Amino acid sequence: MEKEYFVIFVVISAVIFSIGIGVLIFALIHLHNKKQTELSNEYKLELKNKELEKMAAVVQAQEQERAKIARNLHDEVGSILSMANRNLKCVAEQVPENASYREDLDFTLEILEQSVDKIRSISHNMIPHFLVKFGLVKTLTRLVEQTEKALGNSCTFKSKLVGDLVINQQNEINFYSIVLELFNNLMKHARPKSVSLILEIQKDILVLTIQHDGVAITQADYEYLLDKADGLGLESISLRLKIISGELEYKRRNKGGAISLSMPLNNQEKHV
Repeated sequence: MEKEYFVIFVVISAVIFSIGIGVLIFALIHLHNKKQTELSNEYKLELKNKELEKMAAVVQAQEQERAKIARNLHDEVGSILSMANRNLKCVAEQVPENASYREDLDFTLEILEQSVDKIRSISHNMIPHFLVKFGLVKTLTRLVEQTEKALGNSCTFKSKLVGDLVINQQNEINFYSIVLELFNNLMKHARPKSVSLILEIQKDILVLTIQHDGVAITQADYEYLLDKADGLGLESISLRLKIISGELEYKRRNKGGAISLSMPLNNQEKHV
C-alpha cells in the first residue's frame, strides 16, 4: 500500500513539476516576445524620429533657399523694376496727354507697377517675416484681407482663441506654409465666391477650418491626388504635415466644402 502511495506521489510530483516547467517556459517565451516587441517598437520609433529629423532638415534647407531667393527678388529684381518705374513716370510727365504713344506708355507703367507689387508679394510669402514678428492670428488676418482686396472675393477670418498663441516658431511656420498652399490651391482650382477661416483650439489641438462655396473635393479625392500627383505643392503639404504631426481633412457639402487642418500642441504651446 505504501508503495502504491509512493508511486502516486512520484507521478503527481512529476506532473506538477512538468506543469511548472511548462509554465516557466511559457513565461520565458512570453517575456522574450514582449521584449522583442518592445525593442522592435523602440527601433521603429527611432527610425521614425530619424526620418522626421531628416525631413525637418530638408524643410529647413528649403526655407533657407527660399529666403535667399526672396531676398534676391526683393533687393535686386524688385529694386531694378522700381527704379525703371520711377524713371518711366518721370518720362511720362513730359509726354503730352494727346501723344500717339501715350496709351502704350500708361499701359507699360501699369504693367511695371503690377510687377513690382507681385514680386513684393512673392518675396513676402517666401519669407514669412510678418508671421515671425506678429504671430499666426495677425498673419492669417492679413492674408484674408489681401486676398479679398486682390481678388474681390468675400473672405473672412475669425479667431476663437482666448489671448495670444504661444507656439514653437518652426511649427508655426510649417502650419502657416500649409495654410498658404491650401489657400492658393483653393483659389486656383475651387474658384469660390466666398471663403471663411476659423481658428480654434480643440482639446490641445490647433484647428483651422476653411469653409468655401466653390468646387469641393472629398477626403478620398485628396488621398488619390496625393498618391498620383507629382506636384511640389501636395508633396510640400504632406512633408510638413509629418513634421508637425498634423492632419488634413476634406469634406464636400451640398454647396461647397470645408478643409480642416489640425496640429497637436505640446505642453509648451498654448494660448495665454
